[in-house]
Order: sequence, then C-alpha cells, then structure tokens
Amino acid sequence: MINLIPTPKKAEKRSEKKFSVSPKIYSHHGDFEKYLSLFKEMFYLANEIEFETGKGGIELFCDSNLPSGKYVIDSGEIIKVYASDEEGILYALSSLIQIIEVSESLVSEDYLIEDYGEKSYRSMMIDLGRQWHPFSKLLKYIDLCFLYKIKYLNIHFADTNLYTLPSKLFPKLSSKGKHYSFEEIETLNSYAKERGIILVPEFECPGHAPILNREYPEIFSDVFETESGTALFTEVGVKIETDELVCAGSEKSRNATKALLKEILEMFPDSPYINIGGDEANINQWNDCKVCREYMKAHSIKDEKELYCDYVADITKFVLSLGRTPIVWEGFPKEGCHVVPKETIVIAWESHYHMAYDLLDAGFNIINASWQPLYIVPSTRERWNSDDILDWNVYNWQHFWSESEAFLNPINVAPTDKVLGGMICVWEMTFEQEIAFVMENLSALSERLWTVKRVCSSDEFREKQRPLLMKAARIIQDR
Repeated sequence: MINLIPTPKKAEKRSEKKFSVSPKIYSHHGDFEKYLSLFKEMFYLANEIEFETGKGGIELFCDSNLPSGKYVIDSGEIIKVYASDEEGILYALSSLIQIIEVSESLVSEDYLIEDYGEKSYRSMMIDLGRQWHPFSKLLKYIDLCFLYKIKYLNIHFADTNLYTLPSKLFPKLSSKGKHYSFEEIETLNSYAKERGIILVPEFECPGHAPILNREYPEIFSDVFETESGTALFTEVGVKIETDELVCAGSEKSRNATKALLKEILEMFPDSPYINIGGDEANINQWNDCKVCREYMKAHSIKDEKELYCDYVADITKFVLSLGRTPIVWEGFPKEGCHVVPKETIVIAWESHYHMAYDLLDAGFNIINASWQPLYIVPSTRERWNSDDILDWNVYNWQHFWSESEAFLNPINVAPTDKVLGGMICVWEMTFEQEIAFVMENLSALSERLWTVKRVCSSDEFREKQRPLLMKAARIIQDR
C-alpha cells in the first residue's frame, strides 16, 4: 500500500528497491517551470528539506497523450513526472510531497503511479459571514486544498453577522474591522491560481441578508402598509427591526443585487462560478409586502413560491449574461422551478426544500453537500469524522434531522455525471475551532470523490492519514 491520499488509480510496486533522491527539481516543459518554486516551498514546509532547481532528482515532462488532469510518476533513481497540463502536474507535485520519505535523506520506492480524479467538483466551504477569519487563515485553507487535491474553495463572504467583502458601490455593507481589502482579495486570487485552486465567492440573497436591509433599507427592504401609510420592514414597530429577506418585488432591490454581484465577479476574474445563496428564505412575508403584491399581479405570479422562483431565475440569468455560472443552495421550491435556467448548479444539502432526485429530473447539475456527514458545525451532536465520510458516497444523502426526507431512509440516486461532486461545509466556527475537523474530514472527502468506488478500508485510510495530517499541520502552522 502506498502512503497517498487520495488512493491512486494505479500504484504498481515494481520491486523492493529503494532509491536515494537528490533534493533537486527540474522542468523540461516551459509551462511547468512556474510550479518549481511552489513545490520547493510546500515540500520545505511539510518536511523541512530544501530543494534546489536542477536535474537528477525530480524531473517534469509534458506528455500530450495524457488526458487533462491525469499524471504519471515513474519513481526510480530519478523521479520522472508526466502530465499533459498544469492541473495534472499540480496533482503530481501534491502526491510527491506525501510519498517521498524523509529520514536522514530523501528516499523513494520503485513505483509506477498512474492517477486521475473522477469527480471534478471536490470542494470545501468556509463561513466568513458569521465568524471572522483573519486573512492569513484563508491562505492556509488554499494550501490545504492543494495538498488534498481539493479543486474548489467556496468562500461564504456574507451572512447574518458580517459582510466581509469590500464594496465601492455600497461601502456601508462592509463590516467595520472585519472585511478584506481589495488588495487582499487580489492576493487571494493570485495565491489560489498559483496552486490550481478555483475560488467560488458567495453572496446571499434573497434570504440571509439582514445587513443589506440594515444598511440600505431604502433599497432592499419590503414595504408594509400601516395605519399611517407605508413603512419599511426594518423600521421599529413594524414586524422586526432587522429582517433577513430582501424585497423580491422591487426593481430597485433587484438591480442593486445585480450590481453587487457584478462588483464581486469583477473582484474574482478567474472564478467561473458564483454562489448566490437562494436558500432558507421566509418567503411568506412577501405576501404582506405592498411592492411584492404589486409585482406578482403585474407579472401574473400566483403566489410567493412562484415569486421565489422568479427571483432566483432573474438573478441567475443575470449571472449567466456575465459569462459566469451561478450556484445556489437547495431552497427554491419544486413548484415553478422550470423558470430557473438549467445551467444553474444546485447544492443539495438539506433534503427538505427540493430533493436531489427531483433536481436531477428537472435537468439541473447538482453538488452533494449532504448535511450528514459533510457538515462541520459547533454542535458535537451534529459532527462526523472521516470514517463516516468513507461510508458515504457521492450519490447518497443522509440527515439526522427528523424533518428531512433523508432522516430514516437515506436518499440514493443512480450514478450520473450530473452529480458533479461533493463539498464539505464548515459553519459558524472560528479557524481555531474548525481546523482539526477540516484536516481530517477533508482528506476523507478527497478519497471518496477522487475514486467513487470505495478502494480503501477505514484501517488502511487511518494508517495513511496519520502522516498526511502531520504534514498538513506543519504546512499551515504559524511562522
């Protein structure tokens, strides 16, 4: 068994020979040269061994016959690495950080490894909208994603507590002392790109948006009729002081939301996706909003469910018009979902609002973020470990909550490419509270998505996981 997570597709041990590896790395292909310094940095952080540029140790080659993302490691006296593209070479470098043994010298075994990932959407989400994370911690998560072959990092920038992005259009949104600068966002982009990690920024609407209502009620809030006329939802004495739902009937609200999304996408030029939220919206209140009622009448919308789908459709179409793909959380109802563009990717998480099988039948591509076992939350009652994730698969949804359809009878769908992959979701925790759980569970998620059919027992996985966790801890430690 080779000490590598995720388990490679093929790892042929050709003999019992062991080779002393020269701490040198060299690229025979110009496009791969830029990753030499990345490997040297990451290997040093993990192992405290310095590499230099030169032939005779690890040598990188381009093999145009290999499919995108596939890599080959021919480990002998010289470790020869082959890939056809940058994605494949980055996966190979990540693997080498794990498999080269470090004792008095560097040692490799006589292996031939041929490897590629099956489910491309391997992701984790971190919640900055409820718990502030210092900027340096975000970079550590990108390093973890590189080491674990996690391709996407979904960053939940805004929610009930915080709006952590900068904004020139609506500067009052940015939480004082707890938002990132434009310069930091630029650094975040370049840091991720250097490591082959794709960032997915997230902005919440129409729910989870009290900050929009609090700071710009004249733009985003619902309007209610009172004895003295009309009042915004956020005004004292009318409903509650700060509502989480933006007005779906107001063109002013919709246009401002679109402007914010455009601003965010301009901050993340390399991100093909943006997560616009779309879940847990208390849509019944729109029936009491004067503006929403007028909008529904004017557009022949029969109820708040259709209004919900109309809103999601409008926002997702706008994102598509900008050349990006929208992602939403399972939330909009089955009724009326035909108006939502099928290019929209849906994260199936709760198995309550909209079932995974219904989303697939409706023509959507989906991401599995089954609460059980993929959520990491403060409650110890709702916490799962790597063994639980190893027992899960990407076509399976489970839940501990009795209101979810997946509570007593887990949902299973037939294998399909329309299930793009899976995502670990980390909610409401600080970096210090979550990081140990993230390191353990994220490695298991990578294992289960890299190869959909389970190929590693729990005991085998734990044996391989121990040295990986030690290297991961060294890579992300403060210096």
